[in-house]
Amino acid sequence: MRRAVAVALLLAAVALVAAWAPLSGRLELLVRHFDAPNYLVVAKTLYVPTETNPLPGYVLHPKYFATHTPLFPLVIRACSLGVGYETGLAVATILLALASAAVFALWAREAAPEVSPALGTLAFLLLPARMFLYRSLGASEALMTLLVLAAALAWRRGREDWAFFAAALATVTRTNGVLVVAVLFLLLVARQKVRPALLGGALAALPLLALLSWHRFLFGDFFSLLHVHADSARGIGRLTFPFAFVGEMASANDWETAEMLLALHLFYVLCAARLWVRGDRFEAGLIAAHVVLLSLLRERDLARYYLTVAPFAVVLAFREVWARPRLAALVLAVLGPLSVVYAWKSIPLNLASPQAYEALVRFLAS
Repeated sequence: MRRAVAVALLLAAVALVAAWAPLSGRLELLVRHFDAPNYLVVAKTLYVPTETNPLPGYVLHPKYFATHTPLFPLVIRACSLGVGYETGLAVATILLALASAAVFALWAREAAPEVSPALGTLAFLLLPARMFLYRSLGASEALMTLLVLAAALAWRRGREDWAFFAAALATVTRTNGVLVVAVLFLLLVARQKVRPALLGGALAALPLLALLSWHRFLFGDFFSLLHVHADSARGIGRLTFPFAFVGEMASANDWETAEMLLALHLFYVLCAARLWVRGDRFEAGLIAAHVVLLSLLRERDLARYYLTVAPFAVVLAFREVWARPRLAALVLAVLGPLSVVYAWKSIPLNLASPQAYEALVRFLAS
C-alpha cells in the first residue's frame, strides 16, 4: 500500500512539472487562468462585497462570486499565510494534485487491485485531457477528485460516516457534491439502513446550508448560488427537459456541439452500466446521478462537468484495459502526449485581461 502511494506521489509530481512547462517561471499565467482569479477573490473576501471591483471588465456584481463554492478558496487562504495569495494558489495546486493522486492509489488498490499502481495512476493523471489540465491549474477539480475518491474509499471500507463527511465537504467544493450525498443516502436506504441514511444525509447537508445562509446574509438571497448559475443562461434558464439541449443545438444547426454532447452522455451511461453489472454500486450510482443532472442542463461544457466522475469511468469501468500492461502502455503512449499538448496549448488561453489581472494583483495586496 505504501509503495502504491509513493508511486502515485512521484508520478503526480512529474505530471505537474510537465503541465507547468509552458509557465516557464511565469506564475501570472497560473493566476490569470480562469477560474483561478474568481477563487482568489473568494479566498480574500469570503464573498463580502468590496468597494472596488476586484475584476473590472469581467464581473459586474459581487453576487457573481457566489457560484464559486468556498472550500478550495479556504485551502488557498490557508496556503497563502506568509507568502501571499499568488504563491498560495501555486502551493494549494501542488498539494491537492499530490493528495488526490495518493487517495486515488488507496482507492484503486481496493477497487481495481488487478491494475498495477503505476499504470492505473498514469491513466488517472493523464486522462481525460481536461482533467490533466485542470488538476494542474488554480481550479477545484483536484480537491473535488480527492473528496469523491475519499468517499468511494470509505464506502468500500464500510465507513459510511467518513463517506458522508467527505461528501459534506464536496458540497462546498463544487455544486454537484450534493449528488455524492444523495447517492450515499439511496444506497443506505437500499440496504435498509434508513436511520444512518437520514442522519448522515442531514449532517452532510450542514456545510451547504451554512454557505447558503451566509449568502442570504450578504446578498439577501438564500439561493444566490443557483440564481447566478441560472443567469448565465442569458435569461432562458439553465434547466430544460432531459437531453433537450442536444435537440436545441441540433435545431440551431450546431451539429458538432449536439454530437459531442450525445457522445459524452452515451460514454458515461455505458460506464455506469458496466460498473453496475460489476457490482461497483457507489461509482455506478454517482455516474448515473451525473447523467441525470447534466441531461437537464443547458450547458455546452459538459466535458468539464463530468470530470467529477471521470476516474470511475476512465479507470474503473475499463480496468480490463489497464490490467494488461502492454495494451495499457500502448494506450497511454498514444493518449498521454495528446493530453500534455492539449494542456500546453490551453494554459496560455482563457486568461483574465491584463487590466483585470493588474486590478486583481492590487486587490490581493491591499
